[in-house]
Amino acid sequence: MGTSGDPRPDRRPPDGADGHDPDPAELDAAGLSPSALVEDHLHELAGALLATSNIDAALNELAVAASRIAPGAPMAGVTLRLGERVMTVASSEAHALLVDEIQYDNEPDGGPCLQAIDTGQIVIVEDLGTETRWGTYATLLLSHGLRSIYSSPLHAGEPVIGALNMYATTPAATAFTPAARTAIARVADHTGLLLHAVLQAARHAEITGQFRQALTNRAIIEQAIGILMGQRRCTAAEAFAIMRRTSQNRNRRLRDVAADIIIAFTGRPPQPSPFADPPEGFP
Repeated sequence: MGTSGDPRPDRRPPDGADGHDPDPAELDAAGLSPSALVEDHLHELAGALLATSNIDAALNELAVAASRIAPGAPMAGVTLRLGERVMTVASSEAHALLVDEIQYDNEPDGGPCLQAIDTGQIVIVEDLGTETRWGTYATLLLSHGLRSIYSSPLHAGEPVIGALNMYATTPAATAFTPAARTAIARVADHTGLLLHAVLQAARHAEITGQFRQALTNRAIIEQAIGILMGQRRCTAAEAFAIMRRTSQNRNRRLRDVAADIIIAFTGRPPQPSPFADPPEGFP
């Protein structure tokens, strides 16, 4: 049976930084220790996001890099929690995306990824052949040729925003060695920070878009007020009251009522305001 609530692995680099020489068996063909390889991949992860404006491609590159840090290059998937929803935002290969979806559909039992997100703890499936948690989940994954899973929560400060999921074709004892677990924990930390930055950028874009739309709507309403003031020789407050009553009586948005007035007067739809862009540095 697997384990859950696994404490964060010891983060001390196994490459001699703690005063001990690395185990020769843990050196790769180039003579690099797991710690050195992790540093290379962390640079690769950061570079993937910084080198492109295509976030989807960058996140997939991140997953590919993560898959290289453990023996046998297990498949990797990155799950993101958005409110009550979870979704795979990156995977090292299409098969990983498919496997992620299996536990999303495995209601109400879920799987290790969802448990890692819910608890904020690392969840390990040592061997799917003996796993009894999550209903039929283990049987389904065995049919995909998998034997072990390592799901690490992704933190952005205190909140858990997702999970890094590693799927191996061998038992965890060989696929997720102590050195590999240390590497995965470090990559998960960086992945969480990078994903948090992506979410912040998306939120900034959303707020900016909302602000721009609000400015556009206000400009249209002000144009319509000016037209009514000229036609009816009334004040701005009186013109606005006329538009508001029309909006309520017709159950239409004030912005749409204003647009109708502009079209009726000019014969053309409202033109974009030259001041529709938010001020520099907003928000």
